[in-house]
Amino acid sequence: MFGDGKRYIDPKKGLEAFGPCLYENRRAITSSIKIGIVGTKTTIDSCRLWIQRCQGRIPPKEENSTLFQAFPGFTKVFGCELLLLNDCIEFVSAPEIQKVLDISEYNQRVREAAKLFTGKLRNFLGRDPRPHVVICALPQEIINSCSRESKGGFRRKLTRKEKAIVRTIREYRSIGQKTLFPFNEEDLERVSQTSNLRRLIKAEAMVMNIPTQLAKPRTFKTGNDSQSQDEATRAWNFCVAIYYKAEGYPWKLTSMESGTCYVGVSFYRDPPNSRGELRSSVAQIFTYTGEGLVLKGSRAIVDKITKSPHLAEEGAFKLISDVLGEYKKQMHQLPRRLVVHKSSRFKPDELQGFQMASTEIPFRDFITIETRGIKFMRQKGVFPPLRGTTIQLGENNYLLYTKGFSPYLDTYPGLRVPTPIEVVEHHGDSSMITVCEEIFALTKMNWNSADFCIRKPITLEYANEVGKILAYVPEEVEFPRPEYRFYM
Repeated sequence: MFGDGKRYIDPKKGLEAFGPCLYENRRAITSSIKIGIVGTKTTIDSCRLWIQRCQGRIPPKEENSTLFQAFPGFTKVFGCELLLLNDCIEFVSAPEIQKVLDISEYNQRVREAAKLFTGKLRNFLGRDPRPHVVICALPQEIINSCSRESKGGFRRKLTRKEKAIVRTIREYRSIGQKTLFPFNEEDLERVSQTSNLRRLIKAEAMVMNIPTQLAKPRTFKTGNDSQSQDEATRAWNFCVAIYYKAEGYPWKLTSMESGTCYVGVSFYRDPPNSRGELRSSVAQIFTYTGEGLVLKGSRAIVDKITKSPHLAEEGAFKLISDVLGEYKKQMHQLPRRLVVHKSSRFKPDELQGFQMASTEIPFRDFITIETRGIKFMRQKGVFPPLRGTTIQLGENNYLLYTKGFSPYLDTYPGLRVPTPIEVVEHHGDSSMITVCEEIFALTKMNWNSADFCIRKPITLEYANEVGKILAYVPEEVEFPRPEYRFYM
């Protein structure tokens, strides 16, 4: 649903025709969205030109294509303009960049790169007016130095045996044990860890109450080539994300039952070298209106056999109690229905905690969504199964194709054979038809882009990344910002 209650299947066409959705409890953005930038002179200049470019029409990659659509211009789509504040531009100097690049140890280099940018973000705290969103325009040399790539090529994942060796050596080192032969842990970390630069910047910016948009130089690239996303699609994705982070609502779903609270429960590991390999829980909350919130939960228990994390009864009770409290704060009443999506199976005591915390809620559904790699093929035709195809494997066990051939697009917009998600467990009041329909609908709620859909429901799609950002929130911050826009 878009402006004036108008409906359309496609986010891009809907926004172009009807404008963004407006809510009574959210301010309408009618004049401008104030933008700040942190970057080098080169990346800031590129960002300036890109913002100007997004104010006007950007032609599509292919004419008359439903899949590749022109970007009409920010003001035409959202009814306001992107306003770059000249007093809210922070330059990162070449010597500051070089000081980071000269650090040989990988993890320290990433941490110092993050500190460099968050230190510049801190300068915005005293500015008036303050920007609604700050773009961190990362220079390519920082990306190269703090990314997945190393001098020897792309990093690979460690084997299970190699991970066990690293854990053992870390345990011995923690009590002062030496090794007979030199052991350079950085060499292993270089192939085993991805960059935490984004997570560190996001976590610190959240504490400062500054929504951020991290951007690489290729984001601001003009023209189209085979090596990057086409220019119009980049503009769509960039502008939808900026609008939401500035507290606007691009669209909402039409089929969601009023008074329903959707919750995604997942788990994340603590950062290396902080508190070991412990796991914590995180809940992503989405109201039936589309309000997105994030809550940090209790410590998880890891099953010794399956290695699957779950919550103790007390932790499960507290998590859902906090969820319902946050929902009531936002919506001024408790939900009529609670739907919990979980990325691992429910343990009896965990389910008991969830149910005990939600006894006041008339209708409840607790659902496990996994992916086992099971695929089906169409007997005829060159395209995969239709998006929305549902296949029953057993009682309360369904495959759901959230990616697949779309009659509206007249194609399958993917490069590989799509893998369906699987509903493997359900405890609750609703029918499996309702459960699957809602999961399917929630794949349309990604405000990080204007894509036609995502693979998992929004409750779980970005759970892994949200958890990793929470993992880097400083220990002294007991209650991180709940608004989902700080984690995107």
